[in-house]
Amino acid sequence: MIISDKYRYIFVGLPFSASTAISKHLSENYEGKPLLRKHSLYCEVKKKLSNKQIDYLVFAVIRNPMEIVATTYEKLKQNPKNMYENKSFFKENGGHINKLQRKKYNYVKKNQASFQEFFLKFYNKPYDNLASLVISDCNYVIRYENIIENYEEVLKTLKIKNIVPLPFQNKSISKKKHLKEYYTKDVINRSVMVFGPFLKKYGYEFPDYFNNPKISRKNLLWFTVINQLKKLKYTFSNKSYQKSSRETIYGKIQRKKN
Repeated sequence: MIISDKYRYIFVGLPFSASTAISKHLSENYEGKPLLRKHSLYCEVKKKLSNKQIDYLVFAVIRNPMEIVATTYEKLKQNPKNMYENKSFFKENGGHINKLQRKKYNYVKKNQASFQEFFLKFYNKPYDNLASLVISDCNYVIRYENIIENYEEVLKTLKIKNIVPLPFQNKSISKKKHLKEYYTKDVINRSVMVFGPFLKKYGYEFPDYFNNPKISRKNLLWFTVINQLKKLKYTFSNKSYQKSSRETIYGKIQRKKN
């Protein structure tokens, strides 16, 4: 999470939604300062904000979960910076890689698993992520597929005159490799069950070749229950604060001398 008292904004970074790129850009150009952890939620800091800060513009980036899961798989295969094996990246050591992510990595590596095998093993209930705990607190929501334009709109709303372009190329997985190559016919039914409620809630659509599938009431209810349980978990959990690993960009932002 990044805050600026000069420009009066709070950026809530969501996983796999360009949070690193935007956090770095805000830190380098618009006096952004780290606030708690990289993926801290607004609800975690709201009570600690001053009366002045509570009026700051809050924004985040939302992304199609079908792309997020495909990107997750590709990162597991590539293991950039050896992050799934280097202990300094592990969550218990101040990093961002948790035990479930390591379990997924070990499965893909050991079995040389295809995306379809990976998806069927680890995704068996309606998908939800931290967006469900963040979006309602935002004054502006950036769509990942329009990230350049939307981000500049946020900066203009903040009345920033000298806008520095975001050095980020939209690396949407659907542009590098069509979603059809991931979500093949043998996982379409599972995909509808997993992604349907989230897509419906946030105004996304399935690819055309899905032929406009129906989302069952059962799955919508299941998604609602999962969402409420997630809210309860974050409401009553005691989140400890520690700096991110020195090897991460956010960790470097936290240690940046002013």
